Amino acid sequence: MNITQTLESITITIDDDSLFLSLADKIKENFTNSIKSRDKVILFYNENELVQRKYFLKLIGKIYEKTSNDKIDFLFTHHKNIKLVYKKANSVQILININIKFDKNHIIFDLSKSDDIFNKYLIKCVGTMKYEFFKNENLLSVSVDKAEKLDIFDSLFSFKEHIKYAVNFNFDDGEYESFKKRIRIQNSKNYVRRFSMLASLLEEHFETLGCNANDDFETVRAKYLNLTKMYHPDRHLQKTIEIQKNYTDKFQKIGLAYEALKPYFREQDNFISA
Repeated sequence: MNITQTLESITITIDDDSLFLSLADKIKENFTNSIKSRDKVILFYNENELVQRKYFLKLIGKIYEKTSNDKIDFLFTHHKNIKLVYKKANSVQILININIKFDKNHIIFDLSKSDDIFNKYLIKCVGTMKYEFFKNENLLSVSVDKAEKLDIFDSLFSFKEHIKYAVNFNFDDGEYESFKKRIRIQNSKNYVRRFSMLASLLEEHFETLGCNANDDFETVRAKYLNLTKMYHPDRHLQKTIEIQKNYTDKFQKIGLAYEALKPYFREQDNFISA
């Protein structure tokens, strides 16, 4: 990190892209008057945000002290523009290609051309979002349930340099826009109101399958398949008649629950398509 100060501005130059993204996100969360390009964020003065500015510069000071073993004093900062600049370090980078597909609420990364370091970095980028890593297929599937989480992927895809890698994120722009539209619709008031009411009426069926109302169709279907395999009458022919009857009743209840939930998810798709 390098910091220069003039009478008009404070320029913070960073060669760590993950740190740049983190600080850029903090600016977006806490300040209203800023502009951002691929490798630069300019934060303009706002007299109502002096407290946030004070704590932001205090954070910058701590990071600077930690990375450079030196201290810095910010002089007359209340009116200055703050420029956050990403500058690639002079180093040979490893080129990797990441193919991406979008499947309803999931972003699927093909990590067959990457390594463990980048995989861990990518998982760290998705933060608290639910994900599954399929090691044998080298696929990372990330579930996106909130519209505000889309900003993380917009930022991620906008950069080509990540830690020591030059990354090509390969995906269809139209598919990505459709994916984002779907997530935004699912977070709309009309959608939430409509399907929260329906889900409450179907609560017993979700419980029968060991699911909750927030689970997607893929999760419900996977639970259904596991339970039908477990309770299928053919697996229990050697048990007592009473146990066979209990398992058959359970098997039928599972089937009824699944069939009752399928129209619910079909209606969600119809709502989004409309």
